Amino acid sequence: MTTKKTTARSATPVDAAVAAGKETMEKMTKLTQETGQKNFDQAVAVAKENMEKASAAAFKGYDQFASYSQANYDAFTKSFGIVTKGFEDVSKAWFAYTQTSVDAGVDFSKKVMGAKSVNEIVDLQNDFAKSSFDSFVAESTKLSEMSVKTANEAIEPIKARVDETVVSISKVAA
Repeated sequence: MTTKKTTARSATPVDAAVAAGKETMEKMTKLTQETGQKNFDQAVAVAKENMEKASAAAFKGYDQFASYSQANYDAFTKSFGIVTKGFEDVSKAWFAYTQTSVDAGVDFSKKVMGAKSVNEIVDLQNDFAKSSFDSFVAESTKLSEMSVKTANEAIEPIKARVDETVVSISKVAA
């Protein structure tokens, strides 16, 4: 028992300073740990927020890319449909002209076979040549106009996509 009293009495100002230093060190360590943890949590939160922003931007960019790609596909599909329909119409008109020309040739042959003189054959030949030429010029003009109209209509959806893309790029660049 006497040992305890001696230990208690031996607490000197040095022991008190050591105890106070130890307490200060424990408080500083605890404060450093808390501050470090707080800074780490803030860094994680900022990193998470930046990652979410980057992901949102990436998804937005992907969505825009997908949207542009789909719109481009739709424009080309529409354009191809117009070209296909135009080609079909031109082909039908050409077939109808060919059929009419063949029929006119058959009728001309029948008239020549029924002609009574060489002069009549020459007159029939002249009339047939003139009407064939006039018919060819008229049909060629019609087919040319149909082709130009088809080309203009087919380019319109693609032109609209290009215009829209230029406007979008201009907004981003501005």
